[in-house]
Parts: sequence; C-alpha cells; structure tokens
Amino acid sequence: MVFGLWGPWDDATEGSASKLNGMDVISGPGDDLELLDKTLFRIVFCTEDGGSLLKDHTYAVDTAAEAFIDISSTSSHTHSGTNDGGDLLDIFSGNPTFADTGALFMHNIDKAKWVETLVSTGTTANDTDGSTGELSLKLLTGATSGGASTLAMKGLKLDFSKRSSFQFKARLGATITTLALHSGVNADDVTAVDTNTAKYDAEVCTVTNTNWNIRTASGTGKTSSDTGTAISTSRIAIRLEHYPDTSPARVDAYIDANTVFQKTGDIPVSGTAAVAALMKHSLKNSSASDRNYFVYANRLRYYILDNWV
Repeated sequence: MVFGLWGPWDDATEGSASKLNGMDVISGPGDDLELLDKTLFRIVFCTEDGGSLLKDHTYAVDTAAEAFIDISSTSSHTHSGTNDGGDLLDIFSGNPTFADTGALFMHNIDKAKWVETLVSTGTTANDTDGSTGELSLKLLTGATSGGASTLAMKGLKLDFSKRSSFQFKARLGATITTLALHSGVNADDVTAVDTNTAKYDAEVCTVTNTNWNIRTASGTGKTSSDTGTAISTSRIAIRLEHYPDTSPARVDAYIDANTVFQKTGDIPVSGTAAVAALMKHSLKNSSASDRNYFVYANRLRYYILDNWV
C-alpha cells in the first residue's frame, strides 16, 4: 500500500514539518485558517468565527485541496439501516431506560388515569372548555378554607442522576388570590410540609407573591426561587429542563415566551421519584371560596431507575 507523505508512521519515518502539519490538527481563528495553503494540511479546528468558518467547528480539507468540509455535524439521515446512522430499532434498544410519555398525556385527558387525593371540599373532574372545546383535568378546592385536590401520575421511577424534562399547559380559574399550587416532578402535595425529597416543580403561593416560582430539592436541602413571571388567568405553557450533569447542576424554566430562568440551588443529582408522583398537580385554597386549576396537557421525558432493562 502507498499512502504518501501523510501515511502511517513507522520506526523509520522522519518527523518532517510537512508530515507533522499534514497529520496534526491546526487550531486558530477562521480568518487565519482561510489563509493557509490547503495542500499542506488536512484537519483544522476554528477558535473564532472568520471567513466561512465557525467557532468550535472542525473542518477537513477536500481531496482537491480547494475547500473546507465541516465535519462537526452529520447530514440528514433516516436511520433505515447500518449505513444510514444505524437502524431505528437499534437506537431504542440501545436506550431502553429512556421514556417519553408523549401523546397519551398530551391529548388523551382523563382523570381516571391519575391518582386522586382530596382534602376537605376538594374535588377533581374532567372538563371541556366552553370556548375552545379543549379537554382538561380540573382541580377544585371547594368553598372551605384548606380544601385541596391533587392528581398524580403513577409510573416507573425517574432517575434524577440523568437529564429529564417536564412540560405542561395549564390555566388558573377566574380568581387567583388565596391559593397555592404545585405542578412538577415528584412534587409534594400542596397540603404537606415542603420536604427535601428530590424534586423539581413550578409553584404558586399567593401568601409569598403572585409570581410563578421554581422549587427544587436535592434530597438534603430545598429552595424556591421567584421567576418574576406573574400568574394570570390566561393559558400558560411551562417547560422545566433538569440538568444534573452540568457544573453547576441546574433547572431551566421556560414560561411562555419569556427568557429562560435558571435555578442552580438544591438541584437533585441522584435518587428516584416515587411510583405515584412522576407528574403531579396539586391545588389548595386559604379562604372560604372555591379555587380552580385546569391542566390541558403534560409531557415527561426521562430515564428510568426501576425494574426495567
């Protein structure tokens, strides 16, 4: 076999500048890389945008030594076989502990699929919106102070050491005073004392403020942080992204079109969710008048830490 100047090394290969340049990865700003003689090297790494090159991208020189080929990304493919990114079944087989609750809880709204807990005059119901026809889970407190209702989803336990994401669409009823609610992963019932049990959720407590807050607990500590986004009676979309593997670990909260809110205190990085608390919505009042909360859709993407291989 004849590889030429940039072929494999052996014990007798001379370490010339030409051979070293051709086989090493040259790093630098895009403008400087564009000026290099492409016949003298093969791979470059861009440290600063310049010319046609982008920062943090790696490029190969084409065979004709005329152009850069971005090798930092992969072309579109359908996962239809081993030569097309790997068979789709192999992807699922290689990630057996990943779960996506997907369409079932996004569209098939039915309170019978949830675990119900009621306190005092609290109730729950399936509801159809009179203006849009949207289905929702309706949580009601009733007209007794301290009345509460909770709906929780059973399921295989979540692994808090891996990334997960919970999102939901909801609406508060016509009156948004003297109430508290929790919506999230492994959240406490709103009638219980806040615990250190691993969790992340969006919450409201009008005794504290009238904004959405993000609560997290690591197993040994707990905190709640004000997002600065006010509650209202309009529909709201909330997405909570859990990153236990970053430094620092964090939960990113997206509330409608607002800028991401990041929380880094008391983030869970280990442990599991309770079987019946994967997804939970819990509402309570603190006055002798009914409070309502409508949940239109839910989606949880997570890795399982349970009897599942």
